[in-house]
Amino acid sequence: MKRSSLAAAAAAFTLLTGGCSGRQSPADNTAQALDKAAEQSTPEAAATLENAADQVREHNVADPAAADRAMQAAGNAQAPQPPAAPRAPTSNGQ
Repeated sequence: MKRSSLAAAAAAFTLLTGGCSGRQSPADNTAQALDKAAEQSTPEAAATLENAADQVREHNVADPAAADRAMQAAGNAQAPQPPAAPRAPTSNGQ
């Protein structure tokens, strides 16, 4: 289910960035597309995408690869984390 929500967000992102035009800068278009993708994502992925959108706006990033990296990071953020390895007992048995 989480994978499908990120896939839907990625599809929406692709459509939005391809169709963005008008008076907005490329950085604004990218940031807006990341915000829209965040709206359709899990909380973990949304936080990553919103942070990336803020960074794009703040630094006026027009590099399309920045959005791709944000989408990859969002996918990683929502991926299940492996369980923590059990702690080895200490020398005193605890």
